[in-house]
Amino acid sequence: MDLLGDYRTEIDKIDKEMTKLLEKRMNISKSISKYKMEHDMQIFHPEREKIVIEKNKGYLENKEYGDLVESYYDNLMYLSRLVQQKEIYSENNIYTKPYKNDRENLVVGYQGVPGSFGNEAMLKYFKNIKEAKSYEKFEDVFKAVEDGEIEYGILPVENSSTGGIGTVEDLLKEYNLYIVGEECIRISQNLVGIKGATVDDIKEVYSHPQGFEQSTKFFDKHKDYNLIPYSNTAISAKLVSDLKDKSKAAIASERAAKLYDLKIIKKDVNDLKNNYTRFIVIGRDLECDETCDKVSILFSIEDTSGGLYTVIRDIKEFGLNMSKIESRPNRNNPWNYIFFVDFDGNLFDVNIKKAINTIARSSKYFKLLGCYRDVKCK
Repeated sequence: MDLLGDYRTEIDKIDKEMTKLLEKRMNISKSISKYKMEHDMQIFHPEREKIVIEKNKGYLENKEYGDLVESYYDNLMYLSRLVQQKEIYSENNIYTKPYKNDRENLVVGYQGVPGSFGNEAMLKYFKNIKEAKSYEKFEDVFKAVEDGEIEYGILPVENSSTGGIGTVEDLLKEYNLYIVGEECIRISQNLVGIKGATVDDIKEVYSHPQGFEQSTKFFDKHKDYNLIPYSNTAISAKLVSDLKDKSKAAIASERAAKLYDLKIIKKDVNDLKNNYTRFIVIGRDLECDETCDKVSILFSIEDTSGGLYTVIRDIKEFGLNMSKIESRPNRNNPWNYIFFVDFDGNLFDVNIKKAINTIARSSKYFKLLGCYRDVKCK
């Protein structure tokens, strides 16, 4: 009797059963994708996947196979995500709601205090605000939108001098919210202090880290200043106003200086005179109409040769005009990266829907962030 043949026959029987179970599992994944669409849920839930892996490792009698089981279920759930992505981002399943940002009596939130750049961007973008709520942290704004405490939030996402705001980009991945609009404002950073203070009086300067990063040349000339990071430029200005100490200063806007009765000690200390920050407006629904002309997505790829090329090739083959691509470390997977991409287009365009479906299938993880009106910084 052929012992090897017997082993192979037994493996064939196991494989047949495994294939039947795989098919059954993927059919259930399709059903789950419909539930996720109906309840506006994300495809990828890393905590759930960790629980599944650990639970199945616990079923092993031979614990030596623990790493194999972990790898097996990691790949199995990746395949499930691909099935769900194909369903959710198919041409017929991208559902949008009408654009609502012109509606009156809005409750809107921003990070910081009155006089902050976020407050300024909010007032520029929204014309009819019933109530404006300020929050200490970027994530507080995301939570407020998610919980229905505010209808929209406005947050900085990119500066022309220092690049993307990493914290906000990470939150875009973590929260099931959408970008529904954007605004751009010119950023003029000023050294501000109490009346009577001079450049020579200053010993400590408070600012959001972005304020320092955008003004490196100025601070290179004043290495004796103690730079103290703070949560927001306007909050920094308010602190200096409250302290009433000539040795304390802040980096803030001219509007914040006026609001907190401070003097501009040195105007325009930022390195670039054409210094702009782009803000995004986030909401609970994917809103779009025919006037929208910009699409934002994020995705991750398999750590294999040509993974990113495949997605870039898809973008090229569909003739998309990509205006931005940026990578961020994936906090759930060391040495893996999340890519943020903006391109011209509208979700009512069949070609755009096909492109999104194709990119989603090529990605390990994919999320449609929004479709909205492009705003030029000028």
